[in-house]
Amino acid sequence: MNSTFIVNFVGKATPSTIKQLAAITHENGGKWLISKVNFIEDQVAAVIKVEVPSNKVDIVQDAFDSQQGLLVQIVDSEPHSHNADTIYQLRLDANDRAGIVNEITHILDSQGVSILDMDCQRVFIAGGGGVSSSLFTANMAIRLPAEVAIDDIANELESLSEDTRVMLDS
Repeated sequence: MNSTFIVNFVGKATPSTIKQLAAITHENGGKWLISKVNFIEDQVAAVIKVEVPSNKVDIVQDAFDSQQGLLVQIVDSEPHSHNADTIYQLRLDANDRAGIVNEITHILDSQGVSILDMDCQRVFIAGGGGVSSSLFTANMAIRLPAEVAIDDIANELESLSEDTRVMLDS
C-alpha cells in the first residue's frame, strides 16, 4: 500500500540537494507526482507531492526533514489527481502595471476558478526615443467549475485592458 504526502520547503539549497532528495525517494520505491521547485540565487522554494510505499514513508520524510538550511513542512494528501478535462493551461500577456496580479486573481476567484500553478514574469523593454516599458506574462494552470466555460474566462481576462491577450495552450 502506498502513502501520499505533500512536502513544502524553503531555504538555502542547491540543485544537487534536490537531486539527492529525488534519489532517496526513488531508492525507497517512491516517486514525485507533482513538483514545483524554484531557485533564486542559492535560495529555494518547493512544493512536491510524493507517493511512497507506506513502510518507507518515515525514511523519505526524514530525508526532507534532516536537510540543513531548509524549513520543511509535510502534510498528508489524497492520492487522486484532478480531472484533466477541467484543467487548462493558458498564458496571459499585457503591459505591466501595478496590481495586475490582484486583478487576475480577483477575476478567477469570482468565477470559482482554482489556480493550480501561476508563474509570473516581467520583462523590461527599452524603446527608442527614451520610451521604455515592461511586459507582464503569466503562465497558469487553472481548474474550472463544471458550469464555467474556458472561453468566458479568457474573454473576461482580456477585458482587463486593451493590451491584454490570453492564449490557451493545447
